[in-house]
Amino acid sequence: MEHVRIGVIGVSGRGGTASHWHDPAGRSSLVAGADINPAYLRDFSDQYGPGVFTTTDFRELLARGDIDAVGVFSPDHFHEEHAIAALQAGKHVFCEKPLAVTVAGCDRILRAWKASGKKFLMGFNMRYMRWVRVMKQVVDEGVIGDLKAVWVRHFVPA
Repeated sequence: MEHVRIGVIGVSGRGGTASHWHDPAGRSSLVAGADINPAYLRDFSDQYGPGVFTTTDFRELLARGDIDAVGVFSPDHFHEEHAIAALQAGKHVFCEKPLAVTVAGCDRILRAWKASGKKFLMGFNMRYMRWVRVMKQVVDEGVIGDLKAVWVRHFVPA
């Protein structure tokens, strides 16, 4: 595949990170977005240009033949439905964490992935951020002593 055409389900919040993992000058480009909020779709269209397809129905995005891969950034409780539908539509899938909100949901996604023959990736974006890598290095080097407990507070807007 020379050029990957990407659709995004859930264009706001975590969906905004898609602007960092596509390459409009080379191997990939964002060509479509789906979200239930028309205002978010307008912002998405403004950012990626008038040629980008937008819809409030993710199924319309998945039905398009000009989309090779889909990023699932919708609210967590929709990940299972959106990832499975994308795989069944013959798309490669990047699914933001959590994979699903139940173990059974995760199992259903994995079965759909294996049946699809497509590539599937679950996102752990923060593990590559500099501040997370530095924290890990500090712990690994014993700079703060033996770790007994950790508390992390990270707010993600709905």
